[in-house]
Amino acid sequence: MAKNIVTSTVSFKANGDTADGYLAYPDDGGSYPAVVVIQEWWGVDDHIKDVTERFARLGFAAIAPDLYHGQVTSEPDEARKMAMEMEYDRAAKEIDGAATWLLSQSFSNGSSFGCVGYCMGGGLVLTTSIRNNNVGAAIVYYGGLPNPPENLKDINAPVLAFYGSGEGERANQLNDILTANNKDIELHIYEGAAHGFFNDSGNGYSLTASYDSWPRAIEFFRNHLS
Repeated sequence: MAKNIVTSTVSFKANGDTADGYLAYPDDGGSYPAVVVIQEWWGVDDHIKDVTERFARLGFAAIAPDLYHGQVTSEPDEARKMAMEMEYDRAAKEIDGAATWLLSQSFSNGSSFGCVGYCMGGGLVLTTSIRNNNVGAAIVYYGGLPNPPENLKDINAPVLAFYGSGEGERANQLNDILTANNKDIELHIYEGAAHGFFNDSGNGYSLTASYDSWPRAIEFFRNHLS
């Protein structure tokens, strides 16, 4: 575990303009596997920043692109509104831009990046993996499926997926489509866990599901990212 990490807000090129992201990486002069952390519908809030820092402390260079451009909320109705107003084409370019920027930095290594997302971000992990061939490993926390779901056949990266039992049907559909297309998928469904179970600042937090999924996520990225 890194004793010290560097954190900052950085800018990178995206969509013919610039976008921002929250960056964290170990402060020891080394280079590390790159990870893009994709926000929940709340925005790049303290929780997402904390998750980004957790990855850094465990030996990754991580960035969370700010897809809401500075907006953050803790109110569900406002979060729903911001998610609906988000331009998905622009968000896709910002995710790709964050990954390209991170891979070009001296403190990251390899030619591929890991992608992890939560809630809204989990769905964006899947669409990023369909679109971007530089995704080397994808981790989905209770994310929605693309429309149409059959587009999942175009994913080439290995996928690790975590869902609560209330979303078992969606989770199994993800598993069935990827398995039918001979894709690498590992699925964990946690009995009794709610949507958002990994967010320790929310009402749906599950200590058991979070503590089981986190080391699996770290091992998955370590196994698939150079």
